[in-house]
Amino acid sequence: MRLELVETERALAWRSADGNWVWTFVLGEQEGTTRLLSRNRFRLSTLGGRLGMLPMEPASLVMEAKMLRGIKERAERLGERS
Repeated sequence: MRLELVETERALAWRSADGNWVWTFVLGEQEGTTRLLSRNRFRLSTLGGRLGMLPMEPASLVMEAKMLRGIKERAERLGERS
């Protein structure tokens, strides 16, 4: 994964070397709070690749939810200190 896009205090995006996977984090304001969005996009050109993602997708969602909760908890702790 290579860092593809940096928009200070707004967005980060990574892209795989072959261009088939993009992972983006975006900060957005919403009703006086900040929301962190994470998005993944895969280009799976073969049936085998698509079938291989079936068992991985639920595990990936659990992992990503845990990661985002951890980021949220750390950000809230930092906000309490300032």
